[in-house]
Amino acid sequence: MRDIDIKLDKIRKNCTETAKRETTILKEENDLFSKEKIEEKVEDYKEQLKEKYISESNKLEREYNRCLFDYEMEEHVKINKFKQDLINNTKQKIIAEFQKFIESKDYELYLNRNIKNVLNNFSGKNNDFKLYITERDYAKYKDKIEKLFNIKLEKIGNENIGGCIVINESEKISIDNTIKTNIEEKIKKIKL
Repeated sequence: MRDIDIKLDKIRKNCTETAKRETTILKEENDLFSKEKIEEKVEDYKEQLKEKYISESNKLEREYNRCLFDYEMEEHVKINKFKQDLINNTKQKIIAEFQKFIESKDYELYLNRNIKNVLNNFSGKNNDFKLYITERDYAKYKDKIEKLFNIKLEKIGNENIGGCIVINESEKISIDNTIKTNIEEKIKKIKL
């Protein structure tokens, strides 16, 4: 029986060694399979993170560009408003100075020169024209101007400040040489 025990013991050892080897091989195969699966999952996760990063980065870039555009437009509006306010303030100051000027003694000389210059543009042409001056100038200088230039006068509103307008109806020509128009033309040329 001893022989059988030895044989059984040998078989048991062989089985144990075979089981250990197979266990080691299975463990190595399992570890390799697990490692490959983990690496695959990690790579998938990295790819997902990369896609999410790109998506979020693009989203942030679009948001940044939108905010930058909004900011630039807002600042552009502010600058334009500032420019317009500056122009309006300048225009009001100029108008105020001219309001003082039309009350001065020099204004009558200016008005007469203004009318003479405008009428010179019509010399030699059909004299079918009308000369317009402001209501204030009409009340103050009507008789002098009509006598000096031998012309009938018409009235325009005082918002024109001073100066004159001549209209040649038959030739459809007009010259607006009012202070208001001259101011507005100069203001239009202001480049800010």
